[in-house]
Amino acid sequence: MIHTKELRFGNKVQTRQGEIISIQQILSNTIVCETQIEVNSEALALSGPSSETEYMFELNEVVREFDADEIYPIALTPEILKQCGFRNFVREEWIISVGNSHIDFVYVDNVLKLRCPAPSLSNIRYLHQLQNLLFAITSQELEVELERA
Repeated sequence: MIHTKELRFGNKVQTRQGEIISIQQILSNTIVCETQIEVNSEALALSGPSSETEYMFELNEVVREFDADEIYPIALTPEILKQCGFRNFVREEWIISVGNSHIDFVYVDNVLKLRCPAPSLSNIRYLHQLQNLLFAITSQELEVELERA
Protein backbone atom coordinates (compact mmCIF):
# COMPACT_ATOMS: atom_id res chain seq x y z
CA MET A 1 0.00 0.00 0.00
CA ILE A 2 1.17 3.55 -0.74
CA HIS A 3 0.28 6.58 1.33
CA THR A 4 -1.57 9.09 -0.88
CA LYS A 5 0.80 11.87 0.25
CA GLU A 6 3.53 10.17 -1.82
CA LEU A 7 1.48 10.32 -5.02
CA ARG A 8 0.81 12.98 -7.60
CA PHE A 9 -0.99 13.26 -10.93
CA GLY A 10 0.66 11.04 -13.56
CA ASN A 11 2.29 8.54 -11.21
CA LYS A 12 2.21 4.91 -12.31
CA VAL A 13 1.08 2.42 -9.67
CA GLN A 14 -0.48 -1.02 -9.66
CA THR A 15 -3.67 -2.45 -8.27
CA ARG A 16 -3.93 -5.49 -6.06
CA GLN A 17 -4.56 -7.54 -9.23
CA GLY A 18 -1.37 -6.23 -10.88
CA GLU A 19 -3.03 -3.82 -13.33
CA ILE A 20 -0.85 -0.78 -14.09
CA ILE A 21 -2.75 2.49 -13.79
CA SER A 22 -1.91 6.19 -14.08
CA ILE A 23 -3.12 8.49 -11.33
CA GLN A 24 -5.50 11.17 -12.63
CA GLN A 25 -6.88 12.44 -9.35
CA ILE A 26 -6.25 11.87 -5.64
CA LEU A 27 -9.28 12.12 -3.38
CA SER A 28 -9.32 11.68 0.40
CA ASN A 29 -9.50 7.87 0.39
CA THR A 30 -9.64 6.96 -3.28
CA ILE A 31 -7.55 7.24 -6.44
CA VAL A 32 -9.13 8.09 -9.80
CA CYS A 33 -7.28 6.45 -12.66
CA GLU A 34 -9.58 6.83 -15.62
CA THR A 35 -12.36 9.13 -16.66
CA GLN A 36 -14.28 8.94 -19.89
CA ILE A 37 -17.18 10.84 -21.31
CA GLU A 38 -19.90 8.68 -22.83
CA VAL A 39 -22.16 10.32 -25.37
CA ASN A 40 -25.65 8.93 -25.81
CA SER A 41 -27.92 10.28 -28.52
CA GLU A 42 -31.59 9.73 -29.07
CA ALA A 43 -33.69 10.76 -32.03
CA LEU A 44 -36.69 12.82 -31.05
CA ALA A 45 -40.03 12.40 -32.77
CA LEU A 46 -41.31 15.87 -33.59
CA SER A 47 -44.87 16.58 -34.52
CA GLY A 48 -45.68 18.99 -37.28
CA PRO A 49 -44.78 19.65 -40.92
CA SER A 50 -40.99 19.68 -40.33
CA SER A 51 -39.17 16.74 -41.88
CA GLU A 52 -35.95 17.33 -39.95
CA THR A 53 -34.89 14.88 -37.27
CA GLU A 54 -33.66 16.33 -34.02
CA TYR A 55 -31.48 14.56 -31.51
CA MET A 56 -31.10 14.80 -27.79
CA PHE A 57 -27.58 14.23 -26.46
CA GLU A 58 -26.70 13.06 -22.99
CA LEU A 59 -23.16 13.25 -21.63
CA ASN A 60 -22.15 10.93 -18.79
CA GLU A 61 -18.82 10.86 -17.04
CA VAL A 62 -17.63 7.33 -16.25
CA VAL A 63 -15.02 7.25 -13.49
CA ARG A 64 -12.79 4.35 -12.51
CA GLU A 65 -11.47 4.65 -9.01
CA PHE A 66 -9.80 2.49 -6.40
CA ASP A 67 -9.60 2.69 -2.63
CA ALA A 68 -6.21 3.97 -1.51
CA ASP A 69 -5.47 0.69 0.27
CA GLU A 70 -5.81 -1.19 -3.06
CA ILE A 71 -2.91 0.71 -4.66
CA TYR A 72 0.63 -0.67 -4.54
CA PRO A 73 4.01 0.65 -5.71
CA ILE A 74 5.83 -0.74 -8.74
CA ALA A 75 9.28 -1.93 -7.70
CA LEU A 76 12.15 -0.72 -9.87
CA THR A 77 13.88 -3.34 -12.00
CA PRO A 78 16.47 -3.05 -14.78
CA GLU A 79 13.67 -3.70 -17.30
CA ILE A 80 11.56 -0.83 -15.95
CA LEU A 81 14.58 1.50 -15.94
CA LYS A 82 15.15 0.69 -19.63
CA GLN A 83 11.46 1.34 -20.40
CA CYS A 84 11.88 4.74 -18.70
CA GLY A 85 14.75 5.68 -21.03
CA PHE A 86 17.71 4.81 -18.79
CA ARG A 87 20.90 3.46 -20.31
CA ASN A 88 23.26 1.09 -18.54
CA PHE A 89 26.92 1.28 -19.55
CA VAL A 90 28.91 -0.07 -16.62
CA ARG A 91 27.43 -2.57 -14.15
CA GLU A 92 25.57 -0.52 -11.55
CA GLU A 93 25.72 2.85 -13.34
CA TRP A 94 22.53 4.02 -15.05
CA ILE A 95 22.12 7.28 -16.97
CA ILE A 96 19.02 9.13 -18.14
CA SER A 97 19.11 12.04 -20.57
CA VAL A 98 16.76 14.98 -20.04
CA GLY A 99 17.11 17.58 -22.75
CA ASN A 100 20.84 18.21 -23.13
CA SER A 101 21.63 17.05 -19.60
CA HIS A 102 22.44 13.63 -18.21
CA ILE A 103 21.67 12.42 -14.71
CA ASP A 104 23.77 9.57 -13.31
CA PHE A 105 22.44 6.97 -10.90
CA VAL A 106 23.74 3.85 -9.21
CA TYR A 107 21.40 0.84 -9.04
CA VAL A 108 22.42 -1.77 -6.45
CA ASP A 109 20.28 -4.27 -4.55
CA ASN A 110 17.05 -2.97 -6.17
CA VAL A 111 17.74 0.57 -4.91
CA LEU A 112 18.45 3.53 -7.21
CA LYS A 113 20.58 6.38 -5.86
CA LEU A 114 21.79 9.60 -7.40
CA ARG A 115 25.47 9.33 -8.26
CA CYS A 116 27.31 12.36 -6.95
CA PRO A 117 30.58 13.12 -5.09
CA ALA A 118 28.90 12.64 -1.71
CA PRO A 119 26.85 9.48 -1.18
CA SER A 120 23.20 10.09 -1.87
CA LEU A 121 20.77 9.80 1.00
CA SER A 122 17.80 9.11 -1.26
CA ASN A 123 16.91 5.48 -1.78
CA ILE A 124 14.52 5.13 -4.70
CA ARG A 125 12.83 1.75 -4.68
CA TYR A 126 9.62 2.41 -6.61
CA LEU A 127 8.62 3.89 -9.94
CA HIS A 128 6.40 6.62 -8.45
CA GLN A 129 9.35 7.81 -6.31
CA LEU A 130 11.55 8.01 -9.43
CA GLN A 131 8.82 9.91 -11.30
CA ASN A 132 8.51 12.39 -8.43
CA LEU A 133 12.29 12.91 -8.11
CA LEU A 134 12.83 13.49 -11.83
CA PHE A 135 9.88 15.88 -11.97
CA ALA A 136 11.30 17.82 -9.01
CA ILE A 137 14.75 18.00 -10.63
CA THR A 138 13.79 18.64 -14.26
CA SER A 139 10.15 19.88 -14.19
CA GLN A 140 9.44 17.26 -16.86
CA GLU A 141 7.39 14.10 -16.65
CA LEU A 142 9.16 10.76 -16.93
CA GLU A 143 7.63 9.03 -19.95
CA VAL A 144 7.01 5.34 -19.29
CA GLU A 145 4.62 2.85 -20.84
CA LEU A 146 4.09 -0.30 -18.78
CA GLU A 147 1.66 -3.13 -19.38
CA ARG A 148 2.24 -5.12 -16.19
CA ALA A 149 4.93 -4.91 -13.54
